[in-house]
Amino acid sequence: MYNKGLFHKWVPKPLSILLIVVLLVPVLTASAIYTGNIADMVGTLGTMSESISLANNASSIGMAAVFPLLLRTKRYFRSKELLVGTLVILAFLALVCGTTDDANIIVVGAFLMGFFKMFTMIELIIPVMGIIGGERWKFYSFFYPISIGLGQLSAYFTTLYAYNEQWQHVYIISSVVLLLCALICVIFMHNLRPGKQIPLAGFDWLSVGLFSIAFMSLNYVLVFARQQAWYVSENIQWATVGFVVFLGLFLYRQSISKAPNLPLAIFKKRNVVHALIMIFLMGMFMGSAAMQSAFTAILGYDNPTNAELNMAMVPGGIAAAVLGFYWFKNKWAMKGYVLIGFLSFYLYTLIMYFMIAPVIDIEYLLLPNFLRGLGMTVLFIGLGLYGLNDLSMQQTLAVSTVLITIRSFFGTAFFGAIYSWAMYKLQWQNVGDLAVNIDAMVNINQARGNGMALYGTVQVQAILSAAKELFGFILIAGIPVLAYVAVHRFNPVHRRLVIASKIIAWHPVKGYKLHGRKQYIEEAADVAAAAI
Repeated sequence: MYNKGLFHKWVPKPLSILLIVVLLVPVLTASAIYTGNIADMVGTLGTMSESISLANNASSIGMAAVFPLLLRTKRYFRSKELLVGTLVILAFLALVCGTTDDANIIVVGAFLMGFFKMFTMIELIIPVMGIIGGERWKFYSFFYPISIGLGQLSAYFTTLYAYNEQWQHVYIISSVVLLLCALICVIFMHNLRPGKQIPLAGFDWLSVGLFSIAFMSLNYVLVFARQQAWYVSENIQWATVGFVVFLGLFLYRQSISKAPNLPLAIFKKRNVVHALIMIFLMGMFMGSAAMQSAFTAILGYDNPTNAELNMAMVPGGIAAAVLGFYWFKNKWAMKGYVLIGFLSFYLYTLIMYFMIAPVIDIEYLLLPNFLRGLGMTVLFIGLGLYGLNDLSMQQTLAVSTVLITIRSFFGTAFFGAIYSWAMYKLQWQNVGDLAVNIDAMVNINQARGNGMALYGTVQVQAILSAAKELFGFILIAGIPVLAYVAVHRFNPVHRRLVIASKIIAWHPVKGYKLHGRKQYIEEAADVAAAAI
């Protein structure tokens, strides 16, 4: 007997909807790394911040690696088996990440949490799509604001709790909540299959392994590049070689496989390629968050204050959701929606450029973060819809692999590595430029303290100047990005429109194939004559 629902028949529909929400919230917020607690983790573990950043990116790579397997796994296991099993695994991994003192174990745990988290999410997302109505634009306009908003809310509460207690307790609480979710699934979910069971023989685990190794190698390069002086380090050199080799093997396997995890033919689709390019360029703006963190550190904000500041992104996400529902319901052009997203990021950068100062009230930073939340959510919705438009379910999962890799890891990590290196170089360049004009024997400088006291002041000014310069460079680089989005044709050109424009311009149309071509050309010629 087949059953496409999740719960027993005796569960009322309102209760089933409530249970989906109760399950979805902990799954969306479960993570191996809570960004607000990174500083506490680094201090407690005695490790470098790069190791925690490596783990944070590993979670996104794990999520991307599992995408091609989701449909086949869903048709082999029962929904109850998948949810209960993955929730227990997530609870175990959260407990491991919260109790270990080895950063390498956290990296492995983060990758596995991202990997198994997708199995849980796909089981919960499909019913949510059915409840909302099944149309992709409705689902995206609902899901992404909720996902981003819950991420910021969880960051705030986990940071606040870790600040007052210990960061390890957050993982223990998360583990207990996930186990309670597994118990809910045991009680309320039925044991029936959603369809005919298929064998596991079609799983291409080798491709999953090659993909994971390749991008974990790239992850190491981008995270540790500045710390190890880029290609002066043999580790960076070998990691780069590993990325190239394993990515080449992965692509070769996809080209010869009869059922590839990532069909390379999808990259011939115009909308897929341009969506991925724009998602990569979005990383140029998202990567600037590290400079905002450096700025707020100078202002003396503690972790809870920074998390509270990032909460301003939540209203931006809500505004993006309302705008998305209204925009796509009226079937307005995709270009305008995506352009609003990039313009929001550009305005965020512009305001931050003029906001750089050693003393500023927190209220002044609320609008930039609102714009950052608006831009991020709009582009998540718009570029997701554009890139996955007119694709089959299998193609959608394949493109989602690349989309998540670029959006959640490569784009942000690539530009973050560049900004980190540039910030370091510009900071010390500015220290040298400022120190040239400082004389400790001058009376006014003696009144301010000795040379070391002046050094602290110079460092603050150097960091602020470096951040301002980088924001300026992003503003300059953002102009061609906005121009690219503005001139890009999101919708395919209709052949009749091409022929009509050629006739109006009195250009030849010989060779163009069109059903009813003769009659249409005569009508278009009449229109052209009337227009002239």
